[in-house]
Amino acid sequence: MNKKIALVPVDARPVTRDLPGQIARIGGWDVVIPPKEILGFLKTPGDVDAVREWVKGVAPEVDGFVISTDMLCYGGLVPSRISTDSYDVLNSRLTFIKKLKEKYPEKPVMAFSATMRISNNYVNEEEKPYWSEYGKEIYAYSYQYHRFLKTGLEEAQLLVKEMEGKIPSAILQDYKETREKNYQLNQALLKGIEEGWLDRLVFPQDDTSEYGLNILEQEKLLREVLEKELFTKVAIYPGADEVANSLVARMIYELENIQKPTFFSFYSGEKGALINALYEDRPIAESVKGQIYAFGSIIEATPGEADVLLAVNVPGKRQGDPAIQIFLGEVDTADRNIGEWVQRIKHYISKGQLVAVADVAYANGADPAMIPQLLAAVEVRELCGFAAWNTAGNTLGTVVAQAAMVHLAKMKDVDVNQYFIDEQILYRLLEDYVYQTVVRQKVRAEVKDDAPDLAKRVEEKFLGEVASFIKKTSYEKDYNGLIGKVFLPWNRTFEIGFELELKQKIGR
Repeated sequence: MNKKIALVPVDARPVTRDLPGQIARIGGWDVVIPPKEILGFLKTPGDVDAVREWVKGVAPEVDGFVISTDMLCYGGLVPSRISTDSYDVLNSRLTFIKKLKEKYPEKPVMAFSATMRISNNYVNEEEKPYWSEYGKEIYAYSYQYHRFLKTGLEEAQLLVKEMEGKIPSAILQDYKETREKNYQLNQALLKGIEEGWLDRLVFPQDDTSEYGLNILEQEKLLREVLEKELFTKVAIYPGADEVANSLVARMIYELENIQKPTFFSFYSGEKGALINALYEDRPIAESVKGQIYAFGSIIEATPGEADVLLAVNVPGKRQGDPAIQIFLGEVDTADRNIGEWVQRIKHYISKGQLVAVADVAYANGADPAMIPQLLAAVEVRELCGFAAWNTAGNTLGTVVAQAAMVHLAKMKDVDVNQYFIDEQILYRLLEDYVYQTVVRQKVRAEVKDDAPDLAKRVEEKFLGEVASFIKKTSYEKDYNGLIGKVFLPWNRTFEIGFELELKQKIGR
């Protein structure tokens, strides 16, 4: 084996393009990725022809393929929501995977295709232009249409008719047709599993809720999966941006032919574990199971039986979102006990157990009430995983993959490169806590995203906060941390990109 996996990411953002490789190298593997220039930018689709040629070029040297069909067919996740390409054109691009498998039958191919989301807002930054006028109405139509099908409630039926009266028929028809193309393409992917040119398939639910056309489509896909008994090779669960992390980690274990680690999860609040996370349709505890199962493992009954202990920080009453400033007062309540939870982490680490932290108290950022307590009680460099970014699914899938790679290195009885683990933990702390929780709010309080000096303001504030934060950790003792090339991947404050280089101090 060359210990290389080719990844076609969903887009060019650092969390989707670079993070899978950063995690994989902990376990001694390389993830080969396409040049950023051919992967598009927000609504501008990637060069699908160039992506196919890139795959052809690297195919001989890699051991397997993880492919976003949204990139392969549409040119990215956002373009998949707005594309005007016909189904025939999209399906013709999909047949590339079949030809790839025919040429390299011994190499596993895992694919993922996001179910098209439905945003409950008037923001068209990642949607079709008409979303700025009819976004909430389309969301309501979608929600109530599915709700009526499931419940038969007359109220829901009346609301569907009301929305049909508010949304121009041409716009509603266009939206339905866009969804139908996406759904048909997902059905074609199921045929790939049946015919054997796909080895594993994931349909991540991108920003979902209890009802909606997206949920209806997933229910149909799930019925087809059950009827055709494809359930051992197909997974449907909340997530999107983290799926490459999970599939790359799973593929590595299967290529190495090593048994996957088992997990035991414990929570900062029992009530919070049963709360539905924002943008997801199920309790956090069920999302934990889903992400572990997607990797190919299970949850043990006791911590002593598990290979990895997953410490999940949950909200007290409701998950907040600092990015849009909602439900912030319902997170840090008496319904949870962070102090006891942190002490359990410290206790398990002292016993030599692998512990990873998934912080899902908030969407889109780390918990400001938890991080200081964790830093004060625990040597974070002794964790085998940490994340707190975007949705609960994004965070959980990332942490499961991180922990799996640390476990892999230990199982192979090789020296674990502590540098790669240190780098990964610090990177996530800097992005998920320092930027998403602290810096982003400060910048937004001063300027809007269209400010001409936005990137400069972000860089200055970020570097200042990073310097202050690192002094609170043991990284200051052993490393000189260098931050380079701070940038805004999509020219907005929602996400950040930066280069991190840790240089070990002389004598350490």
